[in-house]
Amino acid sequence: MEDAMRAGRAWFSWVLFFLGWLTQAAAQDGPPPPQAFGPDTYRVGLFTGQGTAPTGLQCEGSTEQGLLCNGFLASAVDGTLLDVSVAVPPGPGPHPLVAVLHGWGGSKGSDGYIADPLLADGLAVLRYSARGFGRSWGQVNLADVHVELEDLRSMIGQAVDQPQLALNADAVGVTGVSYGGGQTWLSLLRPLFQSPRGASVRIRAVVPIVPWTDLLYSLLPNGRTEFSLDPAGSLKLSFINGLYVGGLRADPERPYPNYPDYLIAWHAWLNAMEPNTTDPVYRQIIDGTAGYRSIWWQQHFWADAVANRVAVLQVQGLNDDLFPLPEAKRMLLALQALDPLYPIASYFGDLGHPRSSNKAGERDYVMGLARQWFAYYLKGVGSEPEHVVRAAITRPRDRDFSPADVITVPSYGALATGSVLKKFPHKAVLVNPLADPYAGFFWDPLVMEGSHELTPLPPPPEPALVEGSLGVYTVPVAELSGRQALLIAGQPTVSLRARTLAPRVQLDVRLIDAAPDGSRQLITRGTFILEGPDRKADIIIPTYGNVWEAAPDHELHLEITNLD
Repeated sequence: MEDAMRAGRAWFSWVLFFLGWLTQAAAQDGPPPPQAFGPDTYRVGLFTGQGTAPTGLQCEGSTEQGLLCNGFLASAVDGTLLDVSVAVPPGPGPHPLVAVLHGWGGSKGSDGYIADPLLADGLAVLRYSARGFGRSWGQVNLADVHVELEDLRSMIGQAVDQPQLALNADAVGVTGVSYGGGQTWLSLLRPLFQSPRGASVRIRAVVPIVPWTDLLYSLLPNGRTEFSLDPAGSLKLSFINGLYVGGLRADPERPYPNYPDYLIAWHAWLNAMEPNTTDPVYRQIIDGTAGYRSIWWQQHFWADAVANRVAVLQVQGLNDDLFPLPEAKRMLLALQALDPLYPIASYFGDLGHPRSSNKAGERDYVMGLARQWFAYYLKGVGSEPEHVVRAAITRPRDRDFSPADVITVPSYGALATGSVLKKFPHKAVLVNPLADPYAGFFWDPLVMEGSHELTPLPPPPEPALVEGSLGVYTVPVAELSGRQALLIAGQPTVSLRARTLAPRVQLDVRLIDAAPDGSRQLITRGTFILEGPDRKADIIIPTYGNVWEAAPDHELHLEITNLD
């Protein structure tokens, strides 16, 4: 999955495999320490579409039947015309409003499975194509706090100012999938703001679905889930390239590049160079992705979070290799460290980007949770949702989702009731072949199947097995579980003593469930950057995590490589 280091050799003198829900010391559970980021990088004011179409919303329907309004609204950022729809339920109002934000490369027509049930529940729904996507003008700035998040507030503000829509500015929610989910989290930076005509807007509840919270860690993980800034991480090569190609727009009515120059330059640099924290381009990438596109690093958010108290229902994928479980975990633990009673609930399941299955039944189950969340926090309907953690056992792709597989516990740490460990004393030497720096490229499921927003996905291909860069350690499940099935609930960790001659080396781990018939299922994976040269270190590699049931007659295979 991640890009291989250009050169590297690593020795392991022992390996300790630990199965248990990974937790940190209490001192690490809170918000991140303040960081001094450099200036933001973004581009606005180009290709705004001004003069190409009239601005304003044209509505069909009536108060009694409901309204559907479409048109272009000019963003307060730079006048860029954004393609907007507002659907209003029947009745005189005032209606709570939910902004539904689409995924990467999508448009306002995406995510009808979210918008339609919310409208049926009596909530008005705002949808618009993000700048650079769909029929909206402008260029993509990758969910920048100075651009796309200002666009969001501008669209909400202009919508609540439309008297014919009869919207309740004091009861606003935000939700979105993937790219829209990252923006949903970032909307908490300013949940209170004024509309152009002076209405006081309040975002009361959000539902980020399979989002990032630290974009730098999501794209270039270094194995330090709470501190992505240093050392430089390892590139998720095919995800980044797949997303880049998937977001390109070819529209004869908008004959200009929808990516700004800096985004093109970032992409080219990442494909050509080894990440390092001293390179000025990489410093710009660190500052841009972490400092201005990730809720995790926003100190203003943490300073005001308890006072603003926006209710959060977060949904994260256990088999999502792009935005995995740690994206949700860091936010849950940090908010609860600030206030143990903070209104946050979590759902972890087989949803999201590849390797996720995205079964229709599970998607519907999650939408039921989201509907209950918005009904209570925006309309005051129903009982208060439980602020709990739900995690669904990952089942084979050909088995339908069942609510009976959802484990509900009061806290993150309660998901696991015990732990097991296995020590492997034998050594391994990994050598990254210089002739094939992209040996792990074809394993990434995005290359093979594409990524769609919570649509069912086929099985991913097998991991690449590269001779000379693979250490395999095997243990029977029965040995760990006392001859019972073993429910792995959480983030297995791999501890090892390592040495490398390279300036830095990427260490990847994969945990695989191997059946007697020879079939294999990847349970989870992880990565860690070890800096050298000639440095010995005892390291702990956290995996992304899962909730997985291993049969007693199966084996667990731990693979360690520097190509994945």
